Amino acid sequence: MRGSDQKILLMVMGVVAVVAAAEGQEETTGFVTWGNNYYQTWGHQALVINKTSELQLTLDKNSGSGFESQLIYGSGYFNVRIKAPQTTSTGVITSFYLISRSSRHDELCFQILGKNGPPYLLNTNMYLYGEGGKDQRFRLWFDPTKDYHSYSFLWNPNQLVFYVDDTPIRVYSKNPDVYYPSVQTMFLMGSVQNGSIIDPKQMPYIAKFQASKIEGCKTEFMGIDKCTDPKFWWNRKQLSSKEKTLYLNARKTYLDYDYCSDRQRYPKVPQECGSYT
Repeated sequence: MRGSDQKILLMVMGVVAVVAAAEGQEETTGFVTWGNNYYQTWGHQALVINKTSELQLTLDKNSGSGFESQLIYGSGYFNVRIKAPQTTSTGVITSFYLISRSSRHDELCFQILGKNGPPYLLNTNMYLYGEGGKDQRFRLWFDPTKDYHSYSFLWNPNQLVFYVDDTPIRVYSKNPDVYYPSVQTMFLMGSVQNGSIIDPKQMPYIAKFQASKIEGCKTEFMGIDKCTDPKFWWNRKQLSSKEKTLYLNARKTYLDYDYCSDRQRYPKVPQECGSYT
């Protein structure tokens, strides 16, 4: 998922963000552009255009590329607008993550899969204390290569929600009997990479990431306890009636694969599957 730990600062212009300190906590809100908030972690040098609003990552025969946030978060709402590469190669994967840095890591992940025509597929995955394979895949109701669309995580001490535009597609709630990702801080990451066979005639592949709306609790590596305060709106957030309707419709209409229903892969239903609402 990551290459080397090479940390080449992106050579771009400033950061648009408002950082407020309150009772030892720091809240980052607003549209955060690429500036010094992100650095390139591997692969080709990222290209920033339109001054600070758009970042382009490249995949060619030699390498893909990826970036990571400088800031560390303990909760929040994290939105990135992405325009995936136009390609008929299913091996081209454009990803957006929240991920912790430990040997038993937590991770939330969107993966836009390359496709030879519609419907395009969006894979979502989670790692819980180092255990992955929790894939839920959706048929997108739009072409992700034609325009920008929003991919968002709501992460708070009680609930995880994956959003596509304004539609919640995956909801994971805290359950006292099952591990919940509330003990490790996380970084934001994005990448474009080769998941399998790709067509060299279509190279290079360009994935575009647009300036993001980040509303999160900025903290230190071991400082997640600072970020559980209900004063932060995202820690109080629950699905509205409209969002619940959108969620049920998305699951009914667009869900293509759910690991919780895969008895060949998991003869016994994984314990955490009872935490999905």
